[in-house]
Amino acid sequence: MEGQNDQTDLKFKKAAVAVIIIFHLVGLLGFLIPAAQPYFIKIVPFHLLLMFAVILLSYNANVKRLALFVSGVFLCGFLVEVLGVHTGKIFGSYYYGTTLGYKIAAVPLLMGVNWVILIFSVGQMMKSFKIRNSIVASLLGGLALITLDFFLEPVAMKFDYWHWDYHEIPGQNYVAWFIVSVILLKFYYALDLKQQKYIGTTMFIAQLVFFVVLYMTTGSNIFA
Repeated sequence: MEGQNDQTDLKFKKAAVAVIIIFHLVGLLGFLIPAAQPYFIKIVPFHLLLMFAVILLSYNANVKRLALFVSGVFLCGFLVEVLGVHTGKIFGSYYYGTTLGYKIAAVPLLMGVNWVILIFSVGQMMKSFKIRNSIVASLLGGLALITLDFFLEPVAMKFDYWHWDYHEIPGQNYVAWFIVSVILLKFYYALDLKQQKYIGTTMFIAQLVFFVVLYMTTGSNIFA
């Protein structure tokens, strides 16, 4: 019976990986085709919610720990964004557009979801590298996330996710991203969430490829 459960779990995880890859590829194609862009921009919130659901539904260990992780990262991620937008002291001076949907205190609720997806994905990926020291793993995970952010930022402005004053991405943004990411990753490791094969690594790589390709193909028109 246990063997059958393991096989079922593996099949479910493979299906989840397929969903991650397929939806990122379809989304990428939609963003690359000018005529399709307005329609795909509108479904960005649903894409994020789908990836969030994949994480929740594919997790097969202690649900209470997962709930604590999700609620903690969501709340911290959202609040730091609220402080960032209203003070300009954390990431720099920026504001959110309409792409990410409904806002509270000028910040889309989905930013909390996005932080959960990012931290879970990178945390899982670092675990797959068998790094035992949680501080080292958190630091490396933070570097992975600012690498993603480097490609994400110009694309985010292009497609009305958020905008920086004067179209200039401040260096403090990357420093703040790194610090916040390391703190949240340390929280992830403190909870000792079970590694879910393939899910986190696939999620992170899919996002990285998505934004790198858009960054490269949009080129000089990135701020148009």
